[in-house]
Amino acid sequence: MKTWMDGLPQIPFAYRALPEGGEWMTREDAASSLGVGEFRLNALTHNTHRIDMVRTADKKLAVTRVSVEAEKRWRATAPRRRRVLRLLKDTALSF
Repeated sequence: MKTWMDGLPQIPFAYRALPEGGEWMTREDAASSLGVGEFRLNALTHNTHRIDMVRTADKKLAVTRVSVEAEKRWRATAPRRRRVLRLLKDTALSF
């Protein structure tokens, strides 16, 4: 049975190569580690490209541990001015 989605183009996302030594984590673990929800994590991965996505060996989506740690470090050390500027930029990119 044909649906309305069959004619839509498939948009390829840019995934990083899988890091050596298992340096990846699931999206749920990354969201809980950053203290954000799944929606905000998706915005960080797709709109802002701050969290790098990878495909694991079993073809599941995951994120790199390095990008999650970098985001956590930025959130812990960024001054208020930089946070406001980043929020404005992220809001503009989401439209």
